[in-house]
Amino acid sequence: MSYAALWRSRPERERRMISTGAAILAILLVFALVWLPLQRSRARLAAELPPLRASIAALQREADEVKRLKAVPPTVAGNPAPLAALATQQPLAGAQLNVPDGKHVHVIASDVGFTRLLDWLVTVQSTHGLRVENARIEALDAAGRVRADLTLTRS
Repeated sequence: MSYAALWRSRPERERRMISTGAAILAILLVFALVWLPLQRSRARLAAELPPLRASIAALQREADEVKRLKAVPPTVAGNPAPLAALATQQPLAGAQLNVPDGKHVHVIASDVGFTRLLDWLVTVQSTHGLRVENARIEALDAAGRVRADLTLTRS
């Protein structure tokens, strides 16, 4: 006996109930196997979006900083100015400068703005030929504030 013959042999009411049950089952399967996974994926992606946008913004800021640093004039070669005068000529507010010899400067800042520190480093690099030899920088609780321990050397 074929399925078509078996189907036709059933009473009309039973065929309607089987058809309705199959339709309900199909709707439930579509809901469980298609709709719910799509909703979960949408919620997961919505949660991932803000950190990704923040990452893009951070990368853009870093790209802008790179452009700014590329525009800095080249280092002055062999600046005859003594490094001891650095503390009075170009002070970094909130920092202690120590010049152990004619080629090194040790900077300790317990609370200084990170942007201000970078600007100061660019300035002393271009005017005194100093480069960072050793650095330890820690973020403080206040936004944009750092604790820094730097050793700069003249090339």
